[in-house]
Amino acid sequence: MTLRNIDALFHPRGVVIYGAADGEAQSQLLRNIEASVAPDQYRHVTSRAGLAKIDNFEARLAVIMDASWGTEARIDALGARGCRAVLWAANRRISGKVLRAAQPYNLRLLGSRTAGIVQTRLGNNFSTLALEPRPGKVALITQSQSLAAASLDWALGRNIGFSWLACSGAEADIDIADLLDYAALDPRTRAIVLQVGQIRSPRKFMSSARAAARVKPVLVLQTRRAVDDGPLGPDPVRSAAFARAGLVECENLGGLFDGLAAMELLPTVGSHRVVVVGNGAGACALGTDAMFRHAIEPARLSSESRETLTTKAPQAADLGVAIDIGRSDLKDTLSALAHICRDDNVDAVLFVHSPIAGQPHEPMVKAIAEAEFSHRIMTVWLGLHTALAARAASAQARLATFASADDAVRAVRYRARYQFTRELLTATPPPDPTVTADVDSLRERLTMLASGGVEWLSSDEASHLLSAYGIAGETPAETAVRVRVRVYRHAEFGMVMSVRDEALGIDPAYGFAPLDALLARRMLEGASAGRLRGTRAAFEALAQALVRLGKMVVDLPQLAGLDIRVAAGPRGRLQAPADSLIEITDKPIAERDRLAMSPYPARMRHIVSLRGDTRYIVRAIRPSDEPLVLDLLESLSPEEIRLRFFNFIRHFSHDMAARITQVDYDREVSLVVSPYDRPDALAGMGTLIADPDNVEAEFAILVHRDHTGVGLGRHLLDCLLRQASARGTEIVYGDVLAQNRPMLQLARSLGFKVKRSLDDASSVRVEIPSRDYHSPSKGTG
Repeated sequence: MTLRNIDALFHPRGVVIYGAADGEAQSQLLRNIEASVAPDQYRHVTSRAGLAKIDNFEARLAVIMDASWGTEARIDALGARGCRAVLWAANRRISGKVLRAAQPYNLRLLGSRTAGIVQTRLGNNFSTLALEPRPGKVALITQSQSLAAASLDWALGRNIGFSWLACSGAEADIDIADLLDYAALDPRTRAIVLQVGQIRSPRKFMSSARAAARVKPVLVLQTRRAVDDGPLGPDPVRSAAFARAGLVECENLGGLFDGLAAMELLPTVGSHRVVVVGNGAGACALGTDAMFRHAIEPARLSSESRETLTTKAPQAADLGVAIDIGRSDLKDTLSALAHICRDDNVDAVLFVHSPIAGQPHEPMVKAIAEAEFSHRIMTVWLGLHTALAARAASAQARLATFASADDAVRAVRYRARYQFTRELLTATPPPDPTVTADVDSLRERLTMLASGGVEWLSSDEASHLLSAYGIAGETPAETAVRVRVRVYRHAEFGMVMSVRDEALGIDPAYGFAPLDALLARRMLEGASAGRLRGTRAAFEALAQALVRLGKMVVDLPQLAGLDIRVAAGPRGRLQAPADSLIEITDKPIAERDRLAMSPYPARMRHIVSLRGDTRYIVRAIRPSDEPLVLDLLESLSPEEIRLRFFNFIRHFSHDMAARITQVDYDREVSLVVSPYDRPDALAGMGTLIADPDNVEAEFAILVHRDHTGVGLGRHLLDCLLRQASARGTEIVYGDVLAQNRPMLQLARSLGFKVKRSLDDASSVRVEIPSRDYHSPSKGTG
């Protein structure tokens, strides 16, 4: 994965600095560079006369202190000499001319108004930060210099280290999406902390965020500028986007690092099964009250554990919702905690400790830190005078420690939310409802109306459009459940859908087209705060209506806004929307700005006749194809499995099938093939997965043994190669076992070059520049 030279920021071979430091921030940057780079590996130029000393110096990274050095000619010269990244430390914005000069060399620019980057493993500090981060396994990505400094200070206070940190600043080139991709692929990064102040490219951000959240926890804090329009506080549309991507949103900076502490130090917490333990009834009450405030029921010990607890700590008492260890001494307290941690009903223990007479904090901190069960303990040290030292000692000992019981419970909620979002990312939706709308005719009609000056559709036109998407019906006699659905353009995320149950008077829920039935159900649940009204049939009918409306948003770029009330009766019959407001435009915005999520590529569907007049249906994969994919994989012979997956796999899990079927169509092409007379079965599939820069893409082909010999594998690979060419992918490659002669023969026949694999002696790499491929096929792929 190239990530287009971002690696040059973190692992530069040679650094050249242009301009004198101006102000404390740039002076700190210069001191950090001088402290982290060997003297023979950097040059500092402050005058034109000094240019001569870098004539023969090879620099992969340039640092611009003074914008007068960052000219178009300078950038062109840097690119020509092999420089691959620029840290723009000057406050003046990077001009369009400079960006255009960098493009031919794939020269990446970070900034302006950036705090820089720090790579802790190699000790590379190219930042304006006065504090030195500890090494760790967390990547910190911010857009704000001030929040980068504050986050580092928080992390040092919690003894949390970073694999690296980067501040994207004004994001003329490198943005938070690029850095998310880098963090997702970094094997030394286990979790990601992200601060978002502005999102410039929604599709790119959502694609990167989803890719990162699939492989590691991503905690996000959103901030808004004082000049931003709209209501104060977090933007609920952003929050909906974060949830759709699988990110865990935190309310504030403290919460961000509380959540991170739970992620890093409490690996066993996957649910809300937390037992509250305190050294007094009041301490227990603080813990249980915090649990109830966050709508979490404290866990209870098993009956067997409750019966034997007093043998471990005679002064301990089971209060039902908490365990009061009372005035147990240090030995009995540890024995009780160890006993509770072994209970099968318990994922973690919230230990609230008060410095009562005879039970100071310090010995308790030391004893818990040395105990083998400490990774399951969350500690809250009450007070301030001695509690500050106890918290510092706990952090130093790598205990999950929090300033209050509420902070600890909030962190548990974040930890559990991460597990929940991971499950949502891989949930298998049911098949989408059938929509038979004539999209081309509808687009032509809307274009004609908009070009004629129409801004709002008439009642008849609106009714016709909604009916085309199956959102129509007679008014039922029985009482209906009604929701208000709006579609409008958001400043950052393009077209947004909102749903509100006005009868309940709560805030709307937000979503993004396209929707599937699971996403639509979650929107309805959010719009009712879980208090669903009406029957299950009515609920499902409304969910289907949302899916259809989402498809309408995807299909019709002329749609500028929508405001309707959709209702369903107890038997699931939709009520014809009344007073529907549908706005259209004669100036549709580009799809990538209009849709935050990549739509399903229906255009890839085609029918192909192969050898012996065998006909197949080829189309892009859908998440609802998971059962078909599992059936195909389970039907493979052990040898077929080994040739495709390089290993013997006895069982194909839901998680594995979800990774295959739930794809990001912006980065991946995944095709499935069905016999023409059996569309509910799969004969094969092919995938093409591009790196984030679209420089290289890896292909894989699988054809069931009952369908070999007719040219199906050749057709699939031809489709993938033509897609790569259309998307501008430079290189297509595949790893093939050396014994897989049919696949190697096919690759050679299509022009692939066979090379030795540097990673595995049992396999070879086949690759081809997509521009060199000339398709023999005339079909659609």
